[in-house]
Amino acid sequence: MNFSSENFDCVHPKILEGLIRSNKHFVPSYGNDEYTKNSQAKFAEVLGRKDIDVFFCFNGTGANNFALSSITDKNHSILCADVSHVYNAESTAPEAFTGCRLYPLQSKDGKILVDDLIRQLTKKDGVHYPLAATLTISQPTEYGTLYNEKELKEIASVCNRYHIMLHVDGARIFNALDAMQCSFPDFVKISEVDALTIGGTKSGLMFGEAVIFFGKDRFKNIAFNHKRSMQLASKNRYIAVQFEELLKKQFWKNIAAHTNSLAKYFEKQVSVIDPLCVVYPVQTNMVFMKMKPNLFSKLRSKANFYMWDKEKHLVRFVFSFGNTKNEIDAFVKMLIAER
Repeated sequence: MNFSSENFDCVHPKILEGLIRSNKHFVPSYGNDEYTKNSQAKFAEVLGRKDIDVFFCFNGTGANNFALSSITDKNHSILCADVSHVYNAESTAPEAFTGCRLYPLQSKDGKILVDDLIRQLTKKDGVHYPLAATLTISQPTEYGTLYNEKELKEIASVCNRYHIMLHVDGARIFNALDAMQCSFPDFVKISEVDALTIGGTKSGLMFGEAVIFFGKDRFKNIAFNHKRSMQLASKNRYIAVQFEELLKKQFWKNIAAHTNSLAKYFEKQVSVIDPLCVVYPVQTNMVFMKMKPNLFSKLRSKANFYMWDKEKHLVRFVFSFGNTKNEIDAFVKMLIAER
């Protein structure tokens, strides 16, 4: 049993069908092929907007670096949650590549505190303090929690008031959309996002992420920065066609609904054993719970999942399209037996 991450899972069969479909003949390279154009058109159709630029990337860190460096200058700073992936789990890549200083904001349940955001935006010391130009948030957050509609609108209002860009790290954006019961166009409208990173790997793709910039021609030289970011694939069709499959007939929703429901089911089962074991609200496909080290060691030999924070005895479960309720039932039985 594996509850570590969607990255451990195989490629979804439907995505493989798309890869096989595109694996024919010679086609133009570097995104000048029909598969890339079709996928970009599909994003425009799904979002109901023509004023977007869509680029495909190899991985999440590269996609975030490309997005952030495209909407900031080197004399800027980027604000983010103190628990965010971009701040804690992308090594020195964001600061090294963008040239910007990352400033962490206080958070609760993974979500930034708006009061601390405003405090940072009003903090100035002449040339000694880099200008805050961009806020990056994760939806869902690192803890699987969600910014609701009211919170997103409040963040958008602050960004507009202080004239800063909003980047959304959507590594699991499809899980968020399903949980919010929100359409893609409505999310964009509510959040007023300027640049959105869309995770593909965690939604059944073999590899690949997408970055969407809203407001065509707002940002200069994005295509050149895409190349500079080392994210331009020569055989770009193999990333693009996977997203086309994911977007067709909202196939992403099937995967997101399944994985979100598994997390809720898991929460329900373990809460019967210990009502206080789950630490954060379960809103998407992740569950964080308290577990003593000796119990973790016993279960870890039979099921794969993360020790997230050793000091707090916090473990993480992530559910992927390949997981089932039967696996959860089997795990819960082991949990009861080993307690």
